[in-house]
Amino acid sequence: MSKGRVHIAGAGIVGLSIAANLVQRGYQVTILDREGPAAGASQGNASAIAWTDVAPMASPGIWKQAIKWLADPLGPLTVRPAYAVRILPWMLRFLAASNAKTVAAGTRALVDLNGAALPAWERLWRVSGTHNQVRRDGCLELLDTPASLHSTRKSWEEQRAHGIAVEELDAGAIRELEPDLSTRAIGGALVPDWTQVDDPKILCLSLADWLKGQGVDFAVGEIGSLEASGEGCTLHLKSGERIETTRFVVACGAWSKHLAAQLGDRIPLDTERGYNITIPEPAVSVKRFIMLPGHGFVLSPLSTGLRVGGAVEFGGLHLPANWKRVDAMVAKARLFYPGLKTEGGTRWMGFRPSIPDSLPVISPASRHKGIFYAFGHAHHGLTQGAITGEMIADMIEGKAPAVDPAPFAADRF
Repeated sequence: MSKGRVHIAGAGIVGLSIAANLVQRGYQVTILDREGPAAGASQGNASAIAWTDVAPMASPGIWKQAIKWLADPLGPLTVRPAYAVRILPWMLRFLAASNAKTVAAGTRALVDLNGAALPAWERLWRVSGTHNQVRRDGCLELLDTPASLHSTRKSWEEQRAHGIAVEELDAGAIRELEPDLSTRAIGGALVPDWTQVDDPKILCLSLADWLKGQGVDFAVGEIGSLEASGEGCTLHLKSGERIETTRFVVACGAWSKHLAAQLGDRIPLDTERGYNITIPEPAVSVKRFIMLPGHGFVLSPLSTGLRVGGAVEFGGLHLPANWKRVDAMVAKARLFYPGLKTEGGTRWMGFRPSIPDSLPVISPASRHKGIFYAFGHAHHGLTQGAITGEMIADMIEGKAPAVDPAPFAADRF
């Protein structure tokens, strides 16, 4: 017997994961998206299940690094001049979240959430038959200056303190693992338990196909406005269609802010625009996920090619892409892999939905019964998708989630 229908706004990895958990518990599910499955950030991320990340982006010393990066208009962090005034309130909140007490609380929350992330994915991969799309080759972090090596050691120590294996390597050991590397890297570390998927878009589409087989309905449409009632709400689509729902989940990433605002929740959500290029024949062998902390981007070997991507650009949802940022990343990548070729590569820009304290919103709406939020995962949408799905399904059923939801509440701001 069905437990009733749940409508989900957003067919990215978070929305799909929520649907997967609900359908297994006997709910009927409709997923509504502006374009369809994996049309946004979920198709272009770096493919990592980065459960070993435990530190919030906001930290006591981040501003020294940020000022240095902002001096380079094509560096790891930039603010588009046309968006500078609009992003200022977010930046001030980020600064406020960078104090030691807030960072310590955020770290505890991320340890709990990310610590549950991989087991949740193991369950979802198994039940959906997508377990064959997973790689377990680890992540190699590379540093090219003594200062960056010294500062990054602090993060490795923090990871070890939380039971995460981190093996520091010298330059020779690194090149044994990655023979095509130049001599640029002076040191680094292997995080052996890091996990990634073959290609995030393929995983999303595979999950969508499985969900369709489980009876989940998919619809294309954009919500213009919504009205909350005693239980649930009415969705008014821009097409003129109206949908009545008693249980509704907002999981549409960077587009979630205005929907939450209509429900009375002022969430400080903005978008970190990320760039990448996926190269089908890169002419170099990259055997595992490569992270370049000092430069703010990664190299990720996918089943569809080598993805070079990352960086952060604050420019909102509407400014045109600045493709020079891709060129800058490729130029830096060639310092590490001199033989890298980009012919036939596909460029992409997407919107990471980010909140200043680096914690997503996984929560009931603060004022309306039957409405739930699952957005703001920033760089960890893929990582935290499956556990978010389990937590939201628990909330809908009135159960206490396995991960304490208090740090992710909508009313914490």
